[in-house]
Amino acid sequence: MIREAVIVGAGLGSRLGDITKDRPKGFLELDGKYIVEMSVRKLIEHGIERIVIGTGYCSEWYEELAEKYPAIVPVHNENYAETGSMGTLEVCAPHVQGDILLLESDLVYDSIALFALLNDPHRNVVLGSGTTQSGDEVYISVDDRQEVLQISKQLETVGSSYAELVGISKLSHETLITMCSFARSHHQDMPKMEYETALVGAQQAGQHLFVRKIEYLAWREIDDASHLSIAKEKILPMIKESESLRGVQREVLLNPGPATTTDSVKYAQVCTDICPREEEFGQMMRWICDELTDFVGSRDAYETVLFAGSGTLADEVMVSSCVPQDGRLLVINNGSYGQRLAKIASVYKLDFEVFESSTYEALDMKALHKRLIEGKFTHLAAVYHETTTGLMNPIPEIGKMCHELGIVTIIDTVSAFSAISIDMERDCIDFMASTSNKCIQGMAGACFVFCNRRELEKLKNEPMRNYYMNLYDQYQYFSRTLQTRFTPPVQVLNALRQAIIETKQETIEKRYERYTQCWKVLVAAVEELGLKMLVEKNNQSHLITAILEPTDTSYSFDEFHDRARDLGFTIYPGKLGNINTFRIANIGDIQPHEMERFVVFMKEYFKPLLKG
Repeated sequence: MIREAVIVGAGLGSRLGDITKDRPKGFLELDGKYIVEMSVRKLIEHGIERIVIGTGYCSEWYEELAEKYPAIVPVHNENYAETGSMGTLEVCAPHVQGDILLLESDLVYDSIALFALLNDPHRNVVLGSGTTQSGDEVYISVDDRQEVLQISKQLETVGSSYAELVGISKLSHETLITMCSFARSHHQDMPKMEYETALVGAQQAGQHLFVRKIEYLAWREIDDASHLSIAKEKILPMIKESESLRGVQREVLLNPGPATTTDSVKYAQVCTDICPREEEFGQMMRWICDELTDFVGSRDAYETVLFAGSGTLADEVMVSSCVPQDGRLLVINNGSYGQRLAKIASVYKLDFEVFESSTYEALDMKALHKRLIEGKFTHLAAVYHETTTGLMNPIPEIGKMCHELGIVTIIDTVSAFSAISIDMERDCIDFMASTSNKCIQGMAGACFVFCNRRELEKLKNEPMRNYYMNLYDQYQYFSRTLQTRFTPPVQVLNALRQAIIETKQETIEKRYERYTQCWKVLVAAVEELGLKMLVEKNNQSHLITAILEPTDTSYSFDEFHDRARDLGFTIYPGKLGNINTFRIANIGDIQPHEMERFVVFMKEYFKPLLKG
């Protein structure tokens, strides 16, 4: 699996004249977008976690881009004016740890190029295309196995050209090191070596280098004004058409989950078949666990344990595993999911009681505190965000109260994690459950439990109440083997990895801001229509809104649902037996402009019903 990329972008771009007098070539604009930023986005969408960019001329542009994209690591080549692209690659090489994609910064290309390289079975592959007639071609000759013989701008040097070099390659770490060694040996006689020369040098030193040719690939390297003109007028329209054809039909899921996902998360499931017992997959699961932990606490103090299943399975894991034989549990019930926690406790015949609270009003914290003391409880279970209504419980306040009383906290964060900023230590949360879908924006099918290591270790000698869902057994087996005890959902975990990459890019704070923007659009329409919300605005999560249904007899939720569905929106009925509501969620990959389209429809539907 390729996790890192290097973009060489230090050059002066002198052939572009005034166009690049104040910027690097990578910041040429096409369709209002910088070409290097297009490349960065495509790399992230193809699962690249870290992008090292070798900078030189006007390096501050890349420094600013790195502030926008956390995946970018800019590395400055101070001698960029005296060295070629290989000199920049040498500066970047110490900053990568594994196999890489290597790209030039002045490329515009169809993203199928990345898919082809990442799925090529060879570790070292340069991408080639058919004839471009660009006037600045770099030719590649190969042997009968499609291994590189020569790469050169001089056709007479190459002999018979098999393909033209695109400027995107997949390279093993060993090959990168060999290229750097070759370059160092020629610093005196070839100070401005281009990386293509070092590629051939590495091949001659024993690194097998193959060519993947895409005859009709839409791409262009932009070295002069004529290249820029062709890229704008011909190449970019071809790329946009080709990439749009691979887009997945867009359904805006305004139900509380599973949530709408990006195409890149969906496509992450289209991956190489692999036995999950292979070390590579185990390392990927370890990465997933560590990255999930980083969202909520330090790896030293907290651990994430993976399971196959829904968020409810993670809840059952916690309730059945974390309350010891002599424990006493209090469950807060102020919605269907709190009720579900209580049901799980009853199935396992735990010593527990239920603290009943309103499904739409804030918790009575004084009453809760009194109950905790009088009941001599050892554990408390609660839902951070009640998906039933959109009610947000004050978990940090509850957690602090519990820890002051020596009570272990068990929290369902299924529809809160990755939307709400959570710090388990600050918020006094010992165990919490979530899922691979909803606000992390992956695909449904995996779940996980975040654990305070100190409290987790206390479960070591507790008798198992079940087999599949035992938290400590799953934790210790994975810690020892990098394997789950039972078959994991391979494709779903690949999608979760991509979702984590995208969450790190957006950040949880910015994601909540986006969700809030969508919520504000919805609430403004609800208030304009005169509809009523179940939960007071100051107690709402900004993630899910429960709206009271109109009493007009001509209103039909089924009709409302079906007409919305015809427009690409999925909505969900309420889940409170005694109150008629419908729910609108704005979690997942939903953008404000999509919520604006939905409320236009909503107004058109409701206004005739609410005239009176």
